[in-house]
Amino acid sequence: MENPPSEKAPLPQKDSEVPILEVALVITATFLLTIVLGAVVLLTLGTATALIFGELIILLVPLGYLLTKRVNIKSYIGIHPHPRSVAVGLAFGVILLLLNIVVSEALTIIFGVSQAIEESNALLANLSTSTVGFIAVASSLLLAGFCEEFAFRGFLQNALSRKYSFVPALVLSAIVFGLFHFDPQIVYILAAMTSGLVLGYINQRWNYVAAATAHSTMNLIVLLILVMNL
Repeated sequence: MENPPSEKAPLPQKDSEVPILEVALVITATFLLTIVLGAVVLLTLGTATALIFGELIILLVPLGYLLTKRVNIKSYIGIHPHPRSVAVGLAFGVILLLLNIVVSEALTIIFGVSQAIEESNALLANLSTSTVGFIAVASSLLLAGFCEEFAFRGFLQNALSRKYSFVPALVLSAIVFGLFHFDPQIVYILAAMTSGLVLGYINQRWNYVAAATAHSTMNLIVLLILVMNL
């Protein structure tokens, strides 16, 4: 009997590696462009458009780099759609939400209430009071899962895994992911880092599709909770 096809494709060979320095520069450029161009869009087109645009920038910068390097993106990122990957992602989305709640509560006890999280939640809730705003917020949170997983797990973590071993790649990518969720009170950063560790494991154990689905699922459940004032 033949074994079923694997949901997690093997890592590309050495000739598919990209220099770590270039990877670091791409992630840095992504961060800077997200801030600068996001601010421009925010001032010209409004918050709803800026939310969506910011997520697209996080995707397009590493995607553009991989295209210029002529890397096999489907293989490199691990884009292998499979019903089981989606099911795993949906299940982990709920688990991630519960984990995030527990971690955030613990961090709040230690560091106090995060103003950044409070303001972010209030912004999303206020935008969602209108139909157009709700669609924009839901779209941005859905995109966040697929765009951010592409950048931080598919691109960054996979690149690090090809150079180093899985554990340092997982930790480093989670740290960078956390720093992208900047919070002077650290709560948001550490909560995002914790989620990044789980998402990194999902990406390694299954694939990009499972991690992206989990991320988006968690985000959309959070939006539902905010809208329903639970």
